[in-house]
Amino acid sequence: MLNPTNQTELTHADAVEISKTWILLLISGLISVIVGIIILRVHWTKDNLALVVAILFILSGLFRAVVRPIDGSGRGWNVFVGVLEVAVGIALLVWSGPTLLVLAILIGAWIVVTGIFDFVGGVANRHNTSSWWLFAIFGVIEVILGIILLNNPEGTLALIVLLVGIWSIVVGILQIVVSFEVKHLPKMVK
Repeated sequence: MLNPTNQTELTHADAVEISKTWILLLISGLISVIVGIIILRVHWTKDNLALVVAILFILSGLFRAVVRPIDGSGRGWNVFVGVLEVAVGIALLVWSGPTLLVLAILIGAWIVVTGIFDFVGGVANRHNTSSWWLFAIFGVIEVILGIILLNNPEGTLALIVLLVGIWSIVVGILQIVVSFEVKHLPKMVK
């Protein structure tokens, strides 16, 4: 959503182009919130949870890959991160009967990585978007959440379900909030 290596100002033409994809960001956010609620409400087996989380990663990666970063930079960064998310999702699908340890490590590592990208992207783009601080705060929360998972990969399935469900809901809420900013981006950039 934000490119941490971006060094350019957002132009009005970029803002118009980016605003055309606001609905994709909204849909992605709604899906994340719904999946997060489902994750928290269902009693899961490891295999079923791995399937749902894999699908969530794949959908999130696909949405990220088609949406241009809201800082006006090229799609390359989002495509790169989106492909990584899809790869994590595929890895969860391919491993037959993934163990709790593998699931926790994959999810924990990915949450740490996305948290670092969100934090750095938010701080690097504080002059380009008014929601930069949401990305920075959310990035810190993601890193802490990921570290909790990585420090206790043998933890219970209930802990993983709880953390993944909460993470999915928070990611979705962030995407929903930012989607409306993206919708009105041309008005904010003159």
